Amino acid sequence: MAQTQVKLSLTFAWWLKPYIYVLAICAVLARARPDADKLAAIVKRAMRVTVR
Repeated sequence: MAQTQVKLSLTFAWWLKPYIYVLAICAVLARARPDADKLAAIVKRAMRVTVR
């Protein structure tokens, strides 16, 4: 049986961390919770996966 080696590399866009910080500050000031579905969509947009 042959073996295959696969490497996955996961990186995020530079703007994701500041976006999450600002979102957290706004949530605290508004005393509200961010929409989890919208946040998941933003994280998916910022995530980059490469296969080697």
